[in-house]
This record gives sequence, C-alpha cells and structure tokens, in this order.
Amino acid sequence: MRSSKSVRLLLVGVLLTCVAILGNKCQGGLNLLAFAELQEAGVDQYLGEFTPISSEDVGDGWTKHTFDTDGGDGPICIAGTPFSVFTRAGNPSKLLIFEQGGGACWQDFYNCNVLSEAQEPPAPPVGIWDFGNPDNPFGDHSIVYMPYCDGSVFSGDNDVVDPSFPYGPVRFHRGLRNQSAGMDVAKATFPDAKRITLAGSSAGGVGVAGFAPFLVRFTYGNRGYLTVYNDAGPVTINPDALGDIAARAADWDFGKFYPPSCTECSDMGEATAAIQWRLDNDSTIREAIYETDADGTNRFFLDLLGDQPKFRQLVVDGHGAINANHPNRYKRFIVAGDTSHTALQSDLFYTQDANGVPLSKWARDFILNRSDWVDIVEDALP
Repeated sequence: MRSSKSVRLLLVGVLLTCVAILGNKCQGGLNLLAFAELQEAGVDQYLGEFTPISSEDVGDGWTKHTFDTDGGDGPICIAGTPFSVFTRAGNPSKLLIFEQGGGACWQDFYNCNVLSEAQEPPAPPVGIWDFGNPDNPFGDHSIVYMPYCDGSVFSGDNDVVDPSFPYGPVRFHRGLRNQSAGMDVAKATFPDAKRITLAGSSAGGVGVAGFAPFLVRFTYGNRGYLTVYNDAGPVTINPDALGDIAARAADWDFGKFYPPSCTECSDMGEATAAIQWRLDNDSTIREAIYETDADGTNRFFLDLLGDQPKFRQLVVDGHGAINANHPNRYKRFIVAGDTSHTALQSDLFYTQDANGVPLSKWARDFILNRSDWVDIVEDALP
C-alpha cells in the first residue's frame, strides 16, 4: 500500500498531466504548480505522519485526541509536553477548523502559552462557542479545535537549546507539525466536509493566515469551499524591531516553507506577501481579517505600545494592498479607536460593529459569500 506521501506525489503528477492536456481548466482552487511548489518546500511533509494514541469523551460533545510525543519527534508543545486536538460533531458537510491563540516566544522573549491542557475548548457559551445563538454563523458546524502551545504561531519547525527558557532547556517550536496532525484528525473525523472555514484568534489568526490553508488543500483537495477568518492576527511586522524579527526567523525556521515563486515572501518581511501569493494561486479561496486599530495586545508584541498611529498604518496599508488586488475575495473589518483584542470567543462578536455593520452579520455574509459582504475600515479617530 502506498504511503499518504507517495499518494500525494502521484496525485500531483496526474494533475500536472491534466494541465498539460487541458490547461488550467482542469481544476479550480489552488493551482497545480502551486501544489508542486509547496510540496517541494515541505509544507505537507508532516501530513499523514501522526495518529492520536487516545481519544476520549470530555463532555458537551467534545472528544479529545492526544498524540504521543514520540521522544520529542511527535506533535509536541514548546516545553515538551503532549499536544491534543479536540473535535465536536455537527453538520458533517460544514466544518470549522479553529486555531487558538496565546502569544509568542522567541529568544529572551517568553510570552506564550506552553501547555495544550491549558487550552481546553471554552466551556461557557460565549462568542462562536454559543451554539444556540441564532446570530452565530458557526452554530451548526462540526468543529476541530486546535490548542496553541508551540510558541511559533503554528508556523515553526525547529528546536532551540535555550538555558534561559523558564520551562526547560529546549524550546520545541513544532507549529507546522502540530497543525498538520490536527488536519489529519479533521479529515479522519469529518471526511465529507464540503464547506470549510479556517478561523483563529491572535496567534491562531496568524496561523490560519499562514500555512494552514495550504494544508487544507493538501488534505481535502480543491473540491471544498474554503474560507479563512483571521481574528486579530496582525500578520505584519514593525520594521524598526529588526532584532525581534531576526530572532523569530531563526528560532521558528519557517522561511524554508515559502514557495520559490513567492518572491516577496521572506522570514524577515511582511507575512502578508504569503496571503497575496495564495490568492494569486488559489482561484476560489476567500479570506477576511478583523482587527481594531489600537489593539493593545498586538501593539505590545510588535513593540508599538507607544505608537498607535503607526500600528494602524501597518495594518490598514498592509492588508489594504491585498484587498486592492483581490477586492472580491479579501476584505477587512477594522474598528477605529478600540484597544480590545480578538472577538470570536467573546460577546464582542455580537456587540462589535464598524460603520454600523454588526461583526456577526459581516462574518455570516463572508461565510456565505453574500453580495453585501463589504470591506470596512473606519476612519481614524483623533
């Protein structure tokens, strides 16, 4: 029997033959050359590699799937503890894959969640976890919930010996490995999903705006309807904080996964370039970002606590460039004069608005591809 990796290699070969015969009309979604580039870069290398060692009912419809750390080679949290993924059954054709947030860690900067156990699925019925709320566009969805504990915004693939790290002598930045394990759980549990939304808050927002959509395409193919909802993952850099940028690039080692034809992609540059490349190469994906222009948490991580106007400019302009190139498939919901951080997992999802448009309505319009889904950037406040 062929391994999942060899099957994917065969699939790419067959699809490339299809292109040679029929041209680009043989498929929509992520184009075939993009698939090949991503595979060559190793983006899919951990798909099909890990199977949970246990699955247990943890109540309220949730099942916890825990992975073997495999002596450090399996899915693992930054301090070496086990990684888990949670699933909850709903409509089998609708799937929400959610990536949790929890800061970031790099050399001499340790502000990240370190334990999968610290991020069980939210228990109170709040935000998108209020399944009975009629304004919740995800109320009937099946769910895959990924805790965040790798410190590298789900992008890392590196181990760092660091005697200064307060939770152990080695930092295991295994974001891509953990994320891939979660995608395999998704496919095994909900194989018939046709409408898939990737959503994530904060660090999870950066994760779903990064390599996660490519993993979904490798896992489910192009037949599914794929949307990406970034909840306050800024996907931007402060160009004046070069030391932090270089430390993240070295510690997380994510730059090797960028496809060669993404000439603007760099581990020292704006990660928005990868979103632009994806939209250029995936004809059906649609993506959205929610952010406040005074987000106190994101300004802290970007070393911009004292410069709110600069933070606003980076977010508005960086994501505005993507919107300008793909106005129908990439839109923003940017609230002015608000320091709050994330909305999906709080009542803010139902109470927040921008230019009079409720956030929950905007999210539903996005998910359903309605004509009144609009790009909203509130005017800056004095």
